[in-house]
Amino acid sequence: MEYKGLKACEAVIVSKPSNMFYLSGYTGEGLALVSRGLNAIITDFRYVEQAGQEAPAFETLALEGAENHLGKAYDACKKQGVKAVYYEDDEFTVRTWQKAVEIFEGIELKPLGGAVEQLRRVKDAEELRRIEYACRISGETFERILPQIKEGMTERELARMIEFDLYKHGAEKMGFDVITAAGVNGSKPHAVPSDYRISRGDMITMDFGAKARGYTADMTRTVALGEPGPEMREVYAIVLKAQRMAQDAVKAGAACAAVDAVARDYIYARGYEGKFGHGLGHSLGIDVHEEPRLSALSKDTLEENQLVTVEPGVYLPGVGGVRIENTVVVEKDGCRSLVTPTRELIIL
Repeated sequence: MEYKGLKACEAVIVSKPSNMFYLSGYTGEGLALVSRGLNAIITDFRYVEQAGQEAPAFETLALEGAENHLGKAYDACKKQGVKAVYYEDDEFTVRTWQKAVEIFEGIELKPLGGAVEQLRRVKDAEELRRIEYACRISGETFERILPQIKEGMTERELARMIEFDLYKHGAEKMGFDVITAAGVNGSKPHAVPSDYRISRGDMITMDFGAKARGYTADMTRTVALGEPGPEMREVYAIVLKAQRMAQDAVKAGAACAAVDAVARDYIYARGYEGKFGHGLGHSLGIDVHEEPRLSALSKDTLEENQLVTVEPGVYLPGVGGVRIENTVVVEKDGCRSLVTPTRELIIL
């Protein structure tokens, strides 16, 4: 944990699982308490051994009797002479806040304001290795699954096949719910796999990512089962061009909104204005959605060793859709894709 800006009389309480993992390596339940005099995991009997193994640099404070996590944190802060505690103001519920106010008598509570998430924006070498590993698992799964896609298979069956292959080859869990959308369902950017049976001529969008070694991958490919119709062929070509142009625009110093505009302006100029309604991409790491984001609304500028997805799409209700997505590492003069399967249209 970096202590920059944290005074000797201050402490930070972290309860978001992703932030606890980032700071300590701990993946169980509880709280992380960080101060200049003490780094501790506060948890109950079920997780004491796990905390000691996963977070050896942190002291484990186990709850005893009727103790609760906030009360244990308060006692530790009092012993350290802490006068102010920062808390995750986007994580605390009203009830938790009211409880904290009662417990932390004599200690000022201050909003943390996403300080840990700010640290997480730029990845170190180990984080990049872990995400590259997760992306490699995901890309290899995609290539193994392709020959198994058959006419009459349901979207739900395809999703389960993808999940099984990811788990079999190194995923600890899914980074997010697998999306498989075929035919007309491809017009839904976050379609939920259904009992729709894949037919010849359908475009099939698959959006998924393994979570491995604590970090998440994210990739999307759209393929065709048999020859697609001329409209969807044209849409695919437009999305592919937009994705390549936008990915080529990613580099340190580039404005996130400007990168989004590269893909959006190209798609809109070809008659599909309003058919690409989401942002171009997002960062990822421990969570699948992190900051910064490639969006028309973003005020951020890309930095070296940040990660972003580049995922333009065109969605036509009643017809279908296409999305192509790579996860890339921002570099000084460009970017490097961690997703390796071809972006060209695959016809099965």
